[in-house]
Amino acid sequence: MKEELIRVEDGRFQSEGSEYQFDLMISRGECIGIYVDEHVTSGTAFLDIFKGYSHIKAGKVFLYGLRAGSIELERWITQNSMIADKFRFDSKELTVCDFVIALGKPIPWKKSKYAKWKLLAKETENMLEQMGLLPLWEKKLSSLSLLDYYRLSVFRAWFWQSELLILDRLTEILRWKDLEQLMHCVQFLLKQGSAVLICDMDEKFLYQYVNRVDIIKNRKTCYRLYPEEFDDRLYEILGWKRRSKSSISHVEPWQGEKVILSVSGLTFPMMEPLNFQIQSGEIAFLQDENYNTVSQIRDCFLGEQNWLSGSFCLSGKSYEYKAVLKAIGSEIGIQIERPDRPSGVLFDKLTALDNLSACLLPKAGRHVIRKNLMTSIMDEASKWFGREALLRPLNEWTLPERLRFSYYKWYLVNPRLLICFFPFAGQESEHHEMIIDMLVTCARRGMAIWVISSGIDAICEKTENKEFLQRLHYIDSLYR
Repeated sequence: MKEELIRVEDGRFQSEGSEYQFDLMISRGECIGIYVDEHVTSGTAFLDIFKGYSHIKAGKVFLYGLRAGSIELERWITQNSMIADKFRFDSKELTVCDFVIALGKPIPWKKSKYAKWKLLAKETENMLEQMGLLPLWEKKLSSLSLLDYYRLSVFRAWFWQSELLILDRLTEILRWKDLEQLMHCVQFLLKQGSAVLICDMDEKFLYQYVNRVDIIKNRKTCYRLYPEEFDDRLYEILGWKRRSKSSISHVEPWQGEKVILSVSGLTFPMMEPLNFQIQSGEIAFLQDENYNTVSQIRDCFLGEQNWLSGSFCLSGKSYEYKAVLKAIGSEIGIQIERPDRPSGVLFDKLTALDNLSACLLPKAGRHVIRKNLMTSIMDEASKWFGREALLRPLNEWTLPERLRFSYYKWYLVNPRLLICFFPFAGQESEHHEMIIDMLVTCARRGMAIWVISSGIDAICEKTENKEFLQRLHYIDSLYR
């Protein structure tokens, strides 16, 4: 029997006013999957324990089989675990050496000299070669590909002989062929006796690489799924009805009235040219498995980075890049992953009514009486939201309410094209159906909906919205 590293029984903590309960059991050399759903989203409440943002208030904690307290657990996590997620890939100044040595593990100054020596040792060189990494220690961390960044994170855990490595939402970030290479690296870590915890919402990936899947539902660990149960048992536990791919493929395709968006040879850095059309009322899906596509296109529409070549036509009219920027907010809507983030689509300190008037007044023209327009907006919006809520600042609304409101704003603005960047990423699965309903509502107004995301098949399998399936079509891309 493998030596137990960490065990938590009935662990409880608070996050954003809600109580969470989880059980955790992991031993040396084990790779454990965490399927996080419903009220707990991977990378937020559950992982906050390992990031030091949340603290256990109750429950039993065991370290190496011995009873310990919550403070000892926090100290153990700080000293013996590492996390690799996409949000740590932001620094423009750090070198690869800085990432491995300076940010690797808190050590006394005298030991840092030994660490730098070990970095150049033959054993280290051999491991880098086996992991497919080049020892370019002075290279900027930000210049690494996503695959190399994650491989470097695994190498860093191996280098410091970390007891536990936590990997978050890999299938939202890496392509399948990259996942295979990364998990090849993880095997060296497991052979060393380290443990790996993977939080993800792709059961196919988890079934292939983990020893056990812990399922979190309704803010608590509800079931431990072992290999002999890997299949549709997950869907039974979560109460989902799995939709067969054949039933999806038999949905009649949507026939739009006219082409709204047409791009030809549209080229961004490090991307193959895009060639596709989106019709009125259609929901077009472009797959992006490593965040490269979405980052390039988002930089174009939100970061003032021009495309390299090609044409962008909206309702038959060819647009130069500067004209596209001027059309954002009126003819072109932008919906990002979470409207409550710093680069979101809402003004959180303004009331909901002010948010709507700020985007509708310029579109209404000079001759419209502001008071009459505000009354009309209030009357229309009150069909969807309470009048009292519309007069409150949006930062007082719950996340689901703000999310629904962000789509409703585009419903009223009614742009010809609505671009949605990773609309389902980071969202609790109970909100997926709400997002689908709002996408369909916007499409019914005649908008062309362009969705850029990592994957949508699992969402299609679960949804009961047949109109969404009818309006959805896949855009051929580099990854399909």
